[in-house]
Amino acid sequence: MMSKGNLLRDHLRILGVVVSILMLWNGVCDYIFAYSPTLSGLEYLSPAAWEVISTAGNRPHWMIMMAQTAGWLYPIYALSYYLWWIGMRPAGFWLSTVPCLILAYALLMIGGIQHAGFAFLSVLAQAKAIVGSTDTAFYEMANSLIVDHFFMGDLTAELAFYIGSIWHGVGILSGRTLYPRWFIVLSPLGVLVLTIALGALLPAPFAGFAIGLYGTWFMLIPTVATTVWLWNRSEEF
Repeated sequence: MMSKGNLLRDHLRILGVVVSILMLWNGVCDYIFAYSPTLSGLEYLSPAAWEVISTAGNRPHWMIMMAQTAGWLYPIYALSYYLWWIGMRPAGFWLSTVPCLILAYALLMIGGIQHAGFAFLSVLAQAKAIVGSTDTAFYEMANSLIVDHFFMGDLTAELAFYIGSIWHGVGILSGRTLYPRWFIVLSPLGVLVLTIALGALLPAPFAGFAIGLYGTWFMLIPTVATTVWLWNRSEEF
């Protein structure tokens, strides 16, 4: 008869593997929305990156609609923080449950706002490319209003994204979790910092694979890391 520990271990394995595989689709969609073969890492950290996002790299309408579909999967992606919570709960409520909930909220909001919103940000550029725009003032005002709504809708997601990442990192560095302190490198905070830092040093066309897809790396690498770490450790939790 299978013990509760072994049953939980098997469930965690399945969850980690399935969520990690599904996150690969997010990488495809991030590529559509944000990859540019012409931008270097430093250019990705400049206003030039906004031109790529606001036009979705001038990709065709059907492709941009397809890129929205990653947003459907973010409630599943958010389950990755259940894995993290299992490994962090020895640290107590404030260093495990709270940061994992904040990050899960961030993913849910990012899925709803960014992966849907990026497509809407590019609507005017798509329309302009198809039928042209003779009224520059109207085009600029409409674009400005769309951007304002996007940033307002994304505000809590961005706050939760950064606050949750830092708080989560503090939990790991406390030394009270099932993860060693060096695991901070594979945490959401560590992956975020390393991806941006590495991406900033890369030239075109490679920088886009780091910075343009940083949202995918932020989710995928930590999920794979915690899944592997917990794989044979059911006796510890």
